[in-house]
Amino acid sequence: MQTAPDRNMSNVAYLPGHEPEPTRREAPRGPQLEDGFTRIASELLDALCQADFTAREFRVVHFVIRQTYGWNVKAKRMSSTFIAGGTGLHESDCSKVLNELIRRRVVIRHGGSRSPVSLNKHHGEWMSAETRKKTPPERCPESGQDALAQSGQDALAKKDRKDIPNPNGLGNVQSHRAAFEIFYNAGLPKKNRKKAEAAFAKHARKHQDPAAFAQMLADNITARLGTGELGFDAMHPTTYLNQQRWEDELPERCPHAAIIEAWNAEMPAHIEKVSPEDWTPESHGFQALANAWQNFKTKPRASTGKPVFTEEPEGVAFYREVFRRLAAVDRIQREDAARWCRLSWAVKQQETVKIFKGEVA
Repeated sequence: MQTAPDRNMSNVAYLPGHEPEPTRREAPRGPQLEDGFTRIASELLDALCQADFTAREFRVVHFVIRQTYGWNVKAKRMSSTFIAGGTGLHESDCSKVLNELIRRRVVIRHGGSRSPVSLNKHHGEWMSAETRKKTPPERCPESGQDALAQSGQDALAKKDRKDIPNPNGLGNVQSHRAAFEIFYNAGLPKKNRKKAEAAFAKHARKHQDPAAFAQMLADNITARLGTGELGFDAMHPTTYLNQQRWEDELPERCPHAAIIEAWNAEMPAHIEKVSPEDWTPESHGFQALANAWQNFKTKPRASTGKPVFTEEPEGVAFYREVFRRLAAVDRIQREDAARWCRLSWAVKQQETVKIFKGEVA
């Protein structure tokens, strides 16, 4: 009879021939096709291998492929927050990179600023990264021959002068147009392009680097869209420029994704869950939450003279407590509550206050 020590320092006796087989450790399984895969044409994959993308652009392009081809859909609506969560990039970087890819025809946006996007499978239409390069500064003549050549430029036909720096501070026509595209693709509705371009040129003349000016505007637009500023997502580009909205103070940023996560975690299983990528300025409840967050964070209460919260973590904790109290209401436990109990209702300021005070029964 043989004995085998176990891990608890006790001995177990086994009859000859009845010893247990040694435990076999299975090798790591690794990724398997049956767990999911993404179909993509070899020609398109070859084009991606040769594309002159930056590291950030590669991340965003592959994420777009994963979220479209990976789910057998042609296009999908993707917010900067959603892309940031899948690529590890900052939200503002995601917006910049996506706009650049759209400008270069690598990614196509199917409609307005919040419409679905997809990879442009016609890779021959992709624009080279060289379009990002700035035009080199004008060189001063160093010799008489150079001066003669420089004076000869004045005789060029107007159509051949588009790449010659002009004295009005805009650089050249091509760089101005490229700068306008950065602004025009920043997220506002694409309407009245000619008027918008004329308004952009008027303001860009005051800046030495039109591309830097355009990027500043694009960053401001992205930030304002992220705050859920009431009506901003419908503002025309020309109106934005004429009103010089980039000089206005930014509203408080509302952490929509964190509040959605709290709702999904605290509410019962039969209550509708919300996907962050579907919670956009066009969705019912987005503006209500943004406005309530602004008021709770900035306006003092009559009872205390202080806002409900002043820091973002406090605000998210406040909403989590609101949802926790709502989930404990008897009426919410019923299956028919799914017909009316939705996040878009709960985040209306007056309803949020009622829930917190226990006035919803």
